[in-house]
Amino acid sequence: MEMNNLKDAFNKLKYGEDAFQELMRWRIRRVILVLPHYDAWILEHDAKLSDQIVGEYHQLNLTTVPRLITVSDGEEALEMLKKQPFDLMIIGVRVGELSSGELAEKAKQLQKDLAVLMLLSSRSDLAAIEGGHPEGNMHIDARFLWTGDSRLFLAMIKYVEDLRNAPDDTEDGRVGVLMVVEDSIPFYSAYLPLLYGEIMTQTQRLIAEEMNDSDKYWRMRTRPKVLLARTWEEAVRLGERYREALIGIVSDVAFSRGGGIDERAGFSLVERLRDLEVNVPVLFQSSDDSLAPDARKHGARFQGKLSGNLHRGIRRFLLEELGFGDFVFCSPDGKELKRVRTLRDFELAIGNLPVESILYHAERDDYSRWMAAHGEYQVARRIKPLRSGDFPTPESHREFLVRSFREVRESRHRGRLLDFRFDNPGAPGSMIRYGSGSLGGKGRGLAFFNALLNTSPWEDYFSPLRVEIPQTLIIATGEFDRFLEEGDLPPDGPVDDLTLRRSFLDTNLPDSLLDVLQAFSESQSGPLAVRSSALLEDSQSIPFAGVYDTYMIPDVSDKRERMRLLTDAVRLVWASTYSKEAAAYRDSLGVGMEEEKMAVIIQKVTGSEHGGYWFPRLSGTAQSMNYYPVGPMDREDGAARIAIGLGHSVVGGDRGFLFSPRYPTVSWCTEEDRWREGQIHFWAIKTESTGAELISGESSTLEQLTIRDAENLGVLRHMASTWDSVGHRLVDGIGSPGPRVVDFKDILGYEWLPLASLLGQLLKIAKSAMGIPVELEFSLDWKGDFP
Repeated sequence: MEMNNLKDAFNKLKYGEDAFQELMRWRIRRVILVLPHYDAWILEHDAKLSDQIVGEYHQLNLTTVPRLITVSDGEEALEMLKKQPFDLMIIGVRVGELSSGELAEKAKQLQKDLAVLMLLSSRSDLAAIEGGHPEGNMHIDARFLWTGDSRLFLAMIKYVEDLRNAPDDTEDGRVGVLMVVEDSIPFYSAYLPLLYGEIMTQTQRLIAEEMNDSDKYWRMRTRPKVLLARTWEEAVRLGERYREALIGIVSDVAFSRGGGIDERAGFSLVERLRDLEVNVPVLFQSSDDSLAPDARKHGARFQGKLSGNLHRGIRRFLLEELGFGDFVFCSPDGKELKRVRTLRDFELAIGNLPVESILYHAERDDYSRWMAAHGEYQVARRIKPLRSGDFPTPESHREFLVRSFREVRESRHRGRLLDFRFDNPGAPGSMIRYGSGSLGGKGRGLAFFNALLNTSPWEDYFSPLRVEIPQTLIIATGEFDRFLEEGDLPPDGPVDDLTLRRSFLDTNLPDSLLDVLQAFSESQSGPLAVRSSALLEDSQSIPFAGVYDTYMIPDVSDKRERMRLLTDAVRLVWASTYSKEAAAYRDSLGVGMEEEKMAVIIQKVTGSEHGGYWFPRLSGTAQSMNYYPVGPMDREDGAARIAIGLGHSVVGGDRGFLFSPRYPTVSWCTEEDRWREGQIHFWAIKTESTGAELISGESSTLEQLTIRDAENLGVLRHMASTWDSVGHRLVDGIGSPGPRVVDFKDILGYEWLPLASLLGQLLKIAKSAMGIPVELEFSLDWKGDFP
């Protein structure tokens, strides 16, 4: 693997696969208000402008609260602009001896990227802005009327940010655009705050579905841009430029076209855009209610400006037409069948609904609109043009939709460290965290490597094998602290390990943790491994590997028994923090007990079931540093030790097969040594271990089987040779009689599986990422005669 490829992968890991930092790159951080003393005093004291803006930003979880600086006249503002950079200037009609237009022109000469908005303090100011210097007025980007609603300032700021960011953010379908067409200053001054507020509220609703902070920031930054057009010509230009990004239009009916007022300009605009194949939901609003039938003829909603239900109309349009609300599955006659809120709910529901409902919504573009509202614009664009005729059968259409939604959900979570949620307790490709505090040393390493594996397309390097970290739940150290405090643990004074374990088993787990363990257990099929992840475990400077306990939980049919074993395992892992072996090891390193805390890792066990036993075909460890090289080997080539069955064989010090990933056929010993010293037993999980008592030790749910058992179970092929006692040599395969010698000849010698090269790549990736020598634990399983 080339180092440039590694650097690309690490950059993706650092900056995030979704690169939300590249969205909304232009932000307003400094605002200068140029208002007479009276107007400024009214805004600050009567409207409490500063407090309102800070409160509004915090309520909406917006991270960058702009700083406001107020001056009383244009000359003072220009002096300020000479000294400090600003992003936005808001000016009143009266700004001292300079006219507002002249101030705007001079301000932009000082700072060319400065946005300038005018704030009218009363309706009487509307007439004043019609006069003035025409060239100067051209430098004012937009005018707003103060209505006493502090949300107007948020709308003004977002209006400018959206206008500046839309060209870049809408590239490649990353963000959608909602176009507002209105030429009345009083109306859009009242309307935009409502619209922005509702979009932000609905976006917050979607944010609540996310499972980590990165996705929450991504969701906020992918909210629709709101772009304002004041004339027919401006609206057409925006529609043509953002035709692929448009998700909806909110338009007046009568507004300026060709220099005059066209009473039906809104209808004409929609017709023009539909000629360009822009088919998006439209909300017409007008003070003339008689236009409602014409709006419906154009396939649009209508909202009366003077009806008093403006806010409700906006909300319904966003929820029902743009997809911000629940997805409501209906029959073709309009009867509600099912209501879903999340992508996961949608995926589960669509598999069971009548196919007539699925096709009905597909023909209406409902799926693409809902995906766009959830920020999945690229997928929405892929789904939008597809109709039932594009699929051989209705069922294949259903399968395509299920697959598309599952891919979106899983790709969003893949490689992420997510907070636990009951509606998604085991997201594929992700790691789930529950509780406060640290993940522990092993948990940190797993989370890091999981993110690294999922941020770049490593498949070309790993093919035909698939490399992944099993679905994982990490109980953070905060739960360990809570359990100790509530249970008054550990016992006072010196106690033996058995008494220690019993005291932990006699203490109840918190109810909230029991609910989490129950949900995760039920979401996973197959056995579970419960592992330690102490703060100092897998430390770069102080190795603690093997000091603490690991327990295997079989997938017993009795759910209560499975939960008993799982909860006991969690408590016993915590108890192992205080075992005599762990205490002696800490003492030898000069590490105090106060420096150690314990997180717990619960993972699905890789493998498959064979005759009442569960195990992977092989497991092992690999090190990037080979401390005992022979022949052509170098220390940097690494070393690996593998064995049939669970990793308990290798980690526990049992016999295994040693090789170098770079020179897998170069042996450390003779063929006769392999026969005499080769693996003779392996470990497996008993699939039905009802009544097992974990207090008796880590192997209480395990069975030690022989290599002959492996052959009888049909899993020895490709992993063993036969010892010819007459010729004193190894014969490839297990087709002839004689003792079996586990040497993985087909895999390492004939590359039936590219295990050696894969381990070399993984060690290189891990070492480059960590910057120090590393050790990996792994398991490998396959079905039938191919992985």
